[in-house]
Amino acid sequence: MTPEHLELVAALVDLISDARLRVGEHADLTDRETADAIAESPAGDAVRRAADAAARANRYLDGERGDRQAGRALQGDALFRLGVAALLRSNHEFNAEALAGQLAAYLAGPPEVLWRYFVINIDWELPSPIDLGGWRLSRPGADEWRAQRPVPIAADHAATQAWDPLLESGWHVVLAAPDPELAPARGLPLRLLSRGPSTRSAWAPLLAVNLWSDEPARIVAEYVVEPGRTVDCLYSSIPYTYTGSPGDEHEVPLLGPLHVDNSHSEQLIRFLTKITTRLTEQELSTKLHDRIRRSAMRFLDTSDKVGYHADVTFPDDEPQVVLNYMTSLENLLSSDESPGDLARRTAQRAAILIGEDDGDRLRTLRCVKDAYNVRNRIAHGSDPHPRKLTEAATQIRSILRRALIAAIVLGETELGLLCDEALFSQETLRDKINDPLTEFHSLIHAS
Repeated sequence: MTPEHLELVAALVDLISDARLRVGEHADLTDRETADAIAESPAGDAVRRAADAAARANRYLDGERGDRQAGRALQGDALFRLGVAALLRSNHEFNAEALAGQLAAYLAGPPEVLWRYFVINIDWELPSPIDLGGWRLSRPGADEWRAQRPVPIAADHAATQAWDPLLESGWHVVLAAPDPELAPARGLPLRLLSRGPSTRSAWAPLLAVNLWSDEPARIVAEYVVEPGRTVDCLYSSIPYTYTGSPGDEHEVPLLGPLHVDNSHSEQLIRFLTKITTRLTEQELSTKLHDRIRRSAMRFLDTSDKVGYHADVTFPDDEPQVVLNYMTSLENLLSSDESPGDLARRTAQRAAILIGEDDGDRLRTLRCVKDAYNVRNRIAHGSDPHPRKLTEAATQIRSILRRALIAAIVLGETELGLLCDEALFSQETLRDKINDPLTEFHSLIHAS
């Protein structure tokens, strides 16, 4: 800790002591007015000078020009928003030096790596955190959420809550990872209308979760977090319902459709770990990795449109879901080839890749061909038969999901050509497709 930072902490202790002594003078003021009075006091001026020096010493939010304020300035708005003003005029006991230390970090650093948080709607009592290719999958409790809030000692008095209150129920599963490319914000960032979470950075672990079952898991909230300093909500659409007796109802999170009971928890952990390990570029060739990523993004784009039993929630979304599924499957099995007879090639390869026996292969072949007919009618502006559209929107999800698993497990760069060879060679089918997939699933489901 630099001498400048220690001087800032000391200046903040003086500010806190002065504000506590002046509580009576602020009795008729609102919390917002009190915050302004504290910031505009002589002690506030001393803190601003010390914060600028400490931020420059810490190289935290220090502008390129020497005349620019480094770090964050002590302002009434910040003292109000963080809950500091309300805490100082309350009767709550707190450690003044600890509060000064947290405020000093908020104002002047030193720099910390920011984190991305993706909240997932999976209904799973995850027993312990697991690492998924650098992402931490966990089920944080209330204390963990509260500890990450800006200036945690004062956060209970903050004007607005940092997290959606439903998160403190501790029911949600979260993907979190540090992102060295993120930079801290000087003030409140300006956010335009969000079209949804930016899942590209977390596509691999999110894909692994969605490959477990035909029932999807989707991101319901996204945050960028500078621990103990800022929580920036980029997207939030956490579903909820009400419980309790009439007149005493309260909100509770609405999770699912993907539900994992305790009897399958260890199997899912093994599945997620092995899939995400395979999805690193060290395990797969760059060409196959990129192909899987492209297919995965199309597949994941359907998650917010699909509910229980792979049914599309709103019929109006069925055409887009079918287009995404078929584009994803085609990219996975027929990319980099001449466009002729794609439907036949893709259907045959899907049947060979995931079919468990002759009957299953024939069903897969017919289903993919039917879905291609539906896709072509949609693409050419015609209305497909409603029953055929619904069947395609529902049935192809399972085929695509199993094909993605097979592509990841087999790690074969020329997957389409392997399927073509296996169509004519039982030995190839057995040794290079069926046996490796059987071994993988046996490892996952071992007791």
